[in-house]
Amino acid sequence: MEKKRVSVQIEGRSYAVITSDSEEYVRAVSQEVINSIRRASQTGRNLDTRDCAVLAAMDFCDDRNKAVKRNQDVIDKADVIIRQSAELTKQCKDYKKKLADAINENTNLTKRIKALEDQLRTLVKENEKLKKHADSKRADNEKKFEKAVKDKKTEKLMGYVPMEQYSLFEEKDGGTKRNGKN
Repeated sequence: MEKKRVSVQIEGRSYAVITSDSEEYVRAVSQEVINSIRRASQTGRNLDTRDCAVLAAMDFCDDRNKAVKRNQDVIDKADVIIRQSAELTKQCKDYKKKLADAINENTNLTKRIKALEDQLRTLVKENEKLKKHADSKRADNEKKFEKAVKDKKTEKLMGYVPMEQYSLFEEKDGGTKRNGKN
């Protein structure tokens, strides 16, 4: 930027300031200096203009040092926030990865559950068929058993004597006839 010369009056004396700032800014600063010198002169002590200017300069330095300290504190806090933000960003990335992994696992488990449910439905149908088949076989076997029991009861009641019919001409047991003769 271009530097220029700005003249200001402070407590009756003229000062030439060479600056790149605007003339309005330099005049506003000089007015702050005048106000600060006047405040220092109102302390009740008999101070000359020079003493008041020194006190005003000390106030400005004190304000500047406190502003620098506040600024440094803000910078330190900003650094902490930036580090925390970086850590949170890293954690977010980690959580996003974990979430993606969990979603993939959930998708795989959902597919596995669906396959198992399909398999279970097939097994239930097979089981029902086997039950029907077993029930019909059991019913047939029960009927046969009941018939056999009924037949046995009938045989006993009729005085049934089991008999075997043999032929005299058939050979059994290695050439011997059933009637007991060779």
